[in-house]
Amino acid sequence: MSLSKLALAAVAASLIGSAAAYADPPPPPPGGGMMGGHGGGMMRGMFTPEERMMLFAESMKATAGMTEDQRHVYRQQQREHFMSMSDADKAKMKADLDAHWAALTPAQQADVKAKIDAFLAAHMGGQGGGQ
Repeated sequence: MSLSKLALAAVAASLIGSAAAYADPPPPPPGGGMMGGHGGGMMRGMFTPEERMMLFAESMKATAGMTEDQRHVYRQQQREHFMSMSDADKAKMKADLDAHWAALTPAQQADVKAKIDAFLAAHMGGQGGGQ
């Protein structure tokens, strides 16, 4: 086989390989949840949609009246606190979130969902809201 045919075969093989890579897009992240591509991977993996909604509601309540800079610092502190928690502490946190969600009436649960949908529509163009 001549050098040009060998080079052509190598180029064709690489094109076929790269075309196959583009043909099968990667699967979507599990959970399809609230945070979209904004750092929500951890949350989708650990928390149920209801637990995420309670975290969101509690965060909105805690940061009401804060400036954007203050909210940023608060969220960073919350992330650091969560990352430093033991597995037992995280399990307790999940149980507490579940209990808070269960304590809400169906009307209150619908209200929380509506507020989250409104927030997502205003801040993320409605993306990432598939509870």
